[in-house]
Amino acid sequence: MQEIKSLLTFATLLECGTMSAAAEKLDMTPSAVSQHISRLESTYGVKLLNRSTRSLTPTDAGRALADSCRRLLRCTEEAFATLGQVNTDVGGSIKITLPSAMAAHPALHRSLRRLLRDHPAVRPQLLFGDGLIDLQRGDADIALRGGEHALDDENLVARLLTRQRWLICASPDYLAEHPVAAPQDLASCRWLRYLPARLTMRRGTDFFELDTSQGIYCGQLNALAELAKAGLGLALFLDGDIAADLAEGRLKTVLPDWTLPSVDVYAVTPYRIQSARTQAVLDILLQEFDKEGEKAV
Repeated sequence: MQEIKSLLTFATLLECGTMSAAAEKLDMTPSAVSQHISRLESTYGVKLLNRSTRSLTPTDAGRALADSCRRLLRCTEEAFATLGQVNTDVGGSIKITLPSAMAAHPALHRSLRRLLRDHPAVRPQLLFGDGLIDLQRGDADIALRGGEHALDDENLVARLLTRQRWLICASPDYLAEHPVAAPQDLASCRWLRYLPARLTMRRGTDFFELDTSQGIYCGQLNALAELAKAGLGLALFLDGDIAADLAEGRLKTVLPDWTLPSVDVYAVTPYRIQSARTQAVLDILLQEFDKEGEKAV
């Protein structure tokens, strides 16, 4: 059993990069971390690390051992996480990370109202941001993610929430000054963008390659909507994120008879087995977002 602890220490050291960082994560002293590595090296007659005053790098033997140790570490973390999930009480804090634009999504609003009504002991923490939080490190319990970002880590579990359509939108005032009657008119418009997009627009057998890479950059999705509503240009949005703005006339869809690709949105968790609290939140999200899909059919 002592060797298993040493193997886990080795995996953590590789993950953290320094003795001091690994020691802090493991609640050990740097000396204790070093002793675990030395014990492995002396017991099995191999050198695992090249040590210098500034860095630690694995040897060939260390690299050969690294993947197995990382798998062992993940299995151990999942085992302890599973122990933590056996609590059947639906209460306590839960951290949900999601894009800033989703703050306006009707399905999210319904989910939160239902959660607060049905499970008043649950305290949701909404971590709005447009970057990817590391779920494996425990930075959040659930992540709402779109497209390929939800599926790019084989260690995460992704559940399909909904499928959203890209729409080109602008304020009524902007479109009054810059009318768009055909896709070719888009080239003369001012674009607002979060990320450069190259998408294919289709209408029947016709298609048009849309390129927004030259637009004004905006570093937050929620702010992008505000700029578009202020009449500063066209922008691409997922339909659910701007449903209220479209319904109330603050934004209008450009070329509504042309279609753009869809994006699958997922609820992602670091483990397949969930606590009663996390499972309750997942169930509500899946059910409320599914209603959006039913409306779109």
